[in-house]
Amino acid sequence: MELTALIKERLYNNPLRNISLLKMLSAYPDVMDVHHVEQGEQWGILMLLPSTAYSYDHRVYPEADFIVFMDYSSPIVLPALLELLPAQANLVFKLQEEEYRVALAEHFSLHKVRGFFSYSTSAGQFPPQDTETILNHSIDERLIPLWEANQYSIEEIIEYFQEGAFSVSVFQEGVAVSTCLSFRNTQQIWEIGAVHTVECARRQGLAQKVVRTAIFHTLEQGYIPRYHVLEDNYASIQLAESLGLKPVVKLEHWINYPQYPYLSK
Repeated sequence: MELTALIKERLYNNPLRNISLLKMLSAYPDVMDVHHVEQGEQWGILMLLPSTAYSYDHRVYPEADFIVFMDYSSPIVLPALLELLPAQANLVFKLQEEEYRVALAEHFSLHKVRGFFSYSTSAGQFPPQDTETILNHSIDERLIPLWEANQYSIEEIIEYFQEGAFSVSVFQEGVAVSTCLSFRNTQQIWEIGAVHTVECARRQGLAQKVVRTAIFHTLEQGYIPRYHVLEDNYASIQLAESLGLKPVVKLEHWINYPQYPYLSK
């Protein structure tokens, strides 16, 4: 089996847990160094993405050299994976398991900078759509300022719609007041993102309506919805829980910057 296909097959055994690895593997195959090691029946995957490749990383981690993703079947392969890391490079580890952080802490001075929760629906869960919302499979220019308020660029938005994205929105007297997007993350997993309600229309339950309806249509198309939030965004967490979504993975970003020691303390 071709190496990339083998890696994807192993990651797809738990796609929500490994969503970040799958997304980057699909989006940046030509610039990312991908390694696979085997020791008997155990295996390990290490992926090194130049920090300049992905606009978010380049903006948020300007001092970083590489973004590191990993997965393995057993910690016995970890030493072999560590040998593949570039020496004296500034690294950002994006880790989906606490045990990975514990193992790496024996070799690196790590500093946590961000944590995210990913939510999804439970088996058999199918929330109802809301009749007040508007579904649109093309870009409505009235919604662009709301998406941009969540730091989505117009280039990203165009790309999402070219790949089949749709918006769910609420308008009041022809004015867009709440919206979200559902767009492809990787294969069968679709992101529910760009959730935004204008200030004057908040505390009316509109975000719950657009997200619930986006989940309805995402499931209707046979996809798995993912709702991804910062661990300290309590309003978004409350929204996810009010819709009955369940946390499926916690992704944490840890930095090790030997060239910037003050960032590693």
